[in-house]
Amino acid sequence: MKLILGLGNPEEKYFRTRHNFGFRAVDFFAEENNFPEFRFEKKFRAEISEGKIGNEKVFLVKPQTFMNLSGESARALLDFYKPLLANFLAIYDDVDLPFGKIRIREHGGSGGHRGVKNLIAHFGTENFPRLRLGIGNELLDVMPTEEFVLNKFSKDEEKALPEILEKATKTVEDFLTNGLETTMNNSDN
Repeated sequence: MKLILGLGNPEEKYFRTRHNFGFRAVDFFAEENNFPEFRFEKKFRAEISEGKIGNEKVFLVKPQTFMNLSGESARALLDFYKPLLANFLAIYDDVDLPFGKIRIREHGGSGGHRGVKNLIAHFGTENFPRLRLGIGNELLDVMPTEEFVLNKFSKDEEKALPEILEKATKTVEDFLTNGLETTMNNSDN
């Protein structure tokens, strides 16, 4: 069993913002792999879609706790299903990567990302797989990061998103099929 957790904020006004890139990646993956519609699971405080990739049971998860409390939902899922953290993948936006760049890693700090910081706090470790989706911040001189991430993608960025989301989907499929180490070795990022 694998848990794929996209980070984002649940309200409609946040849907197309940069900070919801994790939600959009999970939605895109679900659509590309014919997963059923997401349903709200109260005990996990998350929307979940369950399907299979090959013989692997996969749960796609979108916490409904808001970004900065993502760890509450993730911890509830881990406590209930008891998978190893190696079978968990967090997907989230990253201002430290240029827009369009993706990077899969075995572990690491939060990099100032409050959703990831909350995951680390609830897991008690930085050692869990994550897929970082670059959003850059070319406006850092004129806009604080907290404001930048809650803004929508530009029109040009929106046009580029399908290709980026396809690349993220292929990376997640590789993770599910071949494992983290092989996926990191196959990654060109």
